[in-house]
Amino acid sequence: MKPRLALLTIILAVAATPAVAAAPTSTSTSPVKFTIPGTGISCVLTTASAQCQGSTSAVTLSATVTPTGQVTTCRQPQGASPGCVLWPGARYKNLFFAQPEPIVGPFACVPIGSWMKATGAVCTVAASGKGFRITAGKVGAVNQFGSGPYPPCTRAALTAALLRGLHKRTLAPSRFTRGWVCAGNYARGDWIDVHGAIGDDIVVVFRAKGRQWQLVSRGKICVDGELPAPVYIACTVD
Repeated sequence: MKPRLALLTIILAVAATPAVAAAPTSTSTSPVKFTIPGTGISCVLTTASAQCQGSTSAVTLSATVTPTGQVTTCRQPQGASPGCVLWPGARYKNLFFAQPEPIVGPFACVPIGSWMKATGAVCTVAASGKGFRITAGKVGAVNQFGSGPYPPCTRAALTAALLRGLHKRTLAPSRFTRGWVCAGNYARGDWIDVHGAIGDDIVVVFRAKGRQWQLVSRGKICVDGELPAPVYIACTVD
């Protein structure tokens, strides 16, 4: 895969019909426990909840999201009683390094910052985008899908964005393949870029913004914890 092409990202504009939120790609029901090295943050994912805790010299904090998307957060001065820390002294493996998108039941967590050197996590119900964002010193609720209406989740709409972004009148012999995923304001898909006898499979990402479709680098969007879990996989491929 060509590095230049692999960095392509599409930004989608708001249109009239809603996109369909994708479900998690994993059916794992075993609890997943992990830490984010250098941040003091630890997380536990089960089928009943996704929970993270953290602390600094000044504050303790924690957050929980349930399958219905209900979020509870806590942030208190260090030493307050009762504090926010759920599992004092607990240590778990660095899961982001081995699995950049931990998924258990309905929940998924994506890293903030590079998945090899994360500064925090966004944990949500993958199908609704509701959950929380946590770093070493901040915690709060999020809804990664934002408000609709969303762009049309169709091959025609996504192909039109590619044509405009690449300044082409046709993709042929290249093509946009089946299996694209939409999640609120975001979408991803595979573009087979054919040149000569070679066809590169390029993962492209889409976002709703304004009323125009724009093509940008996916660099920033992949490191700020902004992408919903069903779309985030685009950030883990070259």
